This record gives sequence, C-alpha cells and structure tokens, in this order.
Amino acid sequence: MRPILLLILTLVLAPVARAGAAVPSEAPLSPGAHHIMIDGVEITYHVAGAGPVVVVHPGGPGIEWSFVRMPRLEKLATAVYLEPVGTGASGRLTDPRGYTIDRYVGDVEGLRAHLRLQKFVLLGHSHGGFVAQAYALAHPDRLRGLILYDTSPTTGPEWQKDVEANVQWFKNEPWFAEAQDGLAHETSANTDEEITVIFRHEMPLYFANWTAHAKDYEPYRARVRLSVAPGKATTDTSASNSVGVAPAFEVRDRLASIHVPTLVIVGKRDFVTSEKFGRMIHDAIPGSRFLLLEHSGHMGHIEEPGPFFQGIRSFLKSIPR
Repeated sequence: MRPILLLILTLVLAPVARAGAAVPSEAPLSPGAHHIMIDGVEITYHVAGAGPVVVVHPGGPGIEWSFVRMPRLEKLATAVYLEPVGTGASGRLTDPRGYTIDRYVGDVEGLRAHLRLQKFVLLGHSHGGFVAQAYALAHPDRLRGLILYDTSPTTGPEWQKDVEANVQWFKNEPWFAEAQDGLAHETSANTDEEITVIFRHEMPLYFANWTAHAKDYEPYRARVRLSVAPGKATTDTSASNSVGVAPAFEVRDRLASIHVPTLVIVGKRDFVTSEKFGRMIHDAIPGSRFLLLEHSGHMGHIEEPGPFFQGIRSFLKSIPR
C-alpha cells in the first residue's frame, strides 16, 4: 500500500457496453494472459492452474501482479490474477480521482461476468484485501469463499498508530535507515521507476526476517515493479499518515453482515496490517477461519509457503461446491 501499505485489483468490459457488462471471449479461462475492456479501460488478467476458480487481487495499489503469483495455489485451483486498473499492463484512467475502492469492486464484478462465473473464491492481499472486503459486502451472492490475506478493516487513526509503532520492530536492522528513507519519500515519486526504487528500499520491512533470508528474498526485490498512478492519485494527503486509499477505508461496523465462508491469513510480524487487525476481521465475520503465520511478515506466501498453502487447501476443501 502507499505510505506503508502494500497491496491490488481490476478487469474487463467493452467501451461500448454498459458498466458491469463484460465482453464475450471464446475461452476466458484458458491459460495465459487476457486483455478485456471494463468501463472503457483495458484490463489484463492471467490464468494458470486447474480446479475451482480463485481470483487473486494484488496489493499496493500499484504492485505488479507477478509479485503475488502463487504456483502452489495453481496446483489447487484455477488462479486468475488481476492486473488492477492503472497497474502493470492494464490501462490508466484519464481522471486520477477514479482510482477508488468502488472502481476496483466494479472491475472485479466485470471480470466475474466476463469469466461467466456464477460464484467464485476471491483472494485479496493487503490493499487487495480492502477490495475483497468491499466486494463481499456489495456482492455476497457472487462468492463461494473469501480469503483475506494480510489486510485490515480500517485505515483510520488506530491503524496508522499501529503501523508507526510496528516499524520500530526493525530499528536495529542494518537496512532500517534506508527503509525509513523510502517510506519518507513515497509521496514524492512521480514515475513508475521512482516508486519501484523507493519500494525496493522499503521491502525488508515487509518480511519477518529479511536479514537472515536476504539471499532467498533478493530475487523478488529485483523483479518487483510498481505503477505510480493508483497510489499517487488516491493518496489522501490530509491524513496524518497518507495511505493509498481515499477516503480512509472503514468497514468494521459492516463485517458482521458477511456470511460467505472466509479465511483470514496474517503474519505474526506483519508491521503494516498486523495480527491485531486480522483478528478484528476474524472476530467480526461469523464462522470465519483464522490462520496466523508465526514466522512471516506481510509476505507469507513467500516466507512460509507450506503452512500458507496448507491453510488454503483445507479452506477450499471445506467450501460447498
């Protein structure tokens, strides 16, 4: 997410079609990259694997989709990875004020229609988890299951103070000063290249123990790409701690209305969407499951792939077909 938050979103519709109507495709779930139109903007998505459909919404906003590619998930399901509007190969909006949660939710619904799905499982990581929560509230009848991965039901003052305090977990790490400098300069980035360099400086913060596993994680840092438009356009500079969502995200008082089978996943050392906020979601959604990854930060699918995917496998098996 933008200033201290990762994570997200978008999809498909014809410029000549009404909002929400998807463009027909011969094989919308065939493996590989697909390009569709939603509300006049080309959206890219990628398909891999076989089994029940799981749509994966990345975070940021602006993190390029391959950062959350999950080969182990593809052994359990047909994974559909979104490239949210304004991100990666997807098109940009002419109005920078258009990068909203409502837009992202609409794109997910457009993708569902394009894929000809009655119901599907939605996995949202970080900022993608904001979109997933909002989608579940808007379209509960469209979901077979909901996986909320390292996310929060709020970006209000309580969350902001938590993030600021949690950053200090890493104050003695050799890379801490560089990471802090990255956080301080996020809002100054004006190009995709600038925000990518800044995020690469911050990346160690998002892992429970970057120092001990740097050789394993460095390839991810080398490959990660960000798009500046969604975060730059949606940063609320009036907030005490700018976040890539405008206005501030807040659904705590609505989560009890979600009755979709839900799995909440959070890393024990996730500084940005901590266990505290994951448990808020779990406690609020009736019957939800909770998976705490003891040795992970914000990137459990990379840090603890075994427990992460075992939890998802168990969850998918538990959902009525």
